[in-house]
Amino acid sequence: MDIYLVPVGAERYDLYCEVDDHAPRERDDHRAAWRRKASDLFHRTLQYLEDERRRRLAAAAAEPRTRWQRLRDRVLGWLAERVAEQRLLWHLRSQVVATLHHPDDLSPAQADAIVRRSLRRDGGRHLRWTIAHTLAYLVALPLSAIPGPNFLTWFFAFRALGHFLSWLGTRQGLSAVQWTLVPCPPLTTLRRLRSAAPSDRRSIARVAAETLHLHHLDTFVERMALGGP
Repeated sequence: MDIYLVPVGAERYDLYCEVDDHAPRERDDHRAAWRRKASDLFHRTLQYLEDERRRRLAAAAAEPRTRWQRLRDRVLGWLAERVAEQRLLWHLRSQVVATLHHPDDLSPAQADAIVRRSLRRDGGRHLRWTIAHTLAYLVALPLSAIPGPNFLTWFFAFRALGHFLSWLGTRQGLSAVQWTLVPCPPLTTLRRLRSAAPSDRRSIARVAAETLHLHHLDTFVERMALGGP
């Protein structure tokens, strides 16, 4: 797994990767049965979200939407954004080796410290949200007896599981993954973004993305470092 330590501010960094979500997943029959079932359910839900996203885009173009449908579309779109944010940690939980590409003006020791600090911070945040959404799910659970779509309980269950899997990813990265650190000059060029003229920013990000053969790095950098949409 290739992970990139992307500078998004003077002293701020974010972890970034691009993975193939459609690649076949290896089954791990040594996992506890409940974890295997939860993981399978989670991946089916991810596929449902992707199918729903495509369906609602097609439906929005073909026919007017009711207020309930528009609200549901917004929630699904928000969930899709959360999926994108947590995808790296979900994949990290199944890794035993990973390559960290870092700006070449950082020493390997500095880059390693930044990554571990980031994983510890994210681990605490995801654990807190796991507990919060699990409690919310338990509170909403009686509503599942009411006939009709149980969207509220589904929402909290999905969010709790997503944060739990992210927490597992941070634990794996901190305790089990063997990291190989590789200096990466194109990442260093991204430090120029905040001081560059607006007309040059996208060009700098795009060149770095093309050099590293990353399809969405420039969009990620614009969103994280430049406060774009």
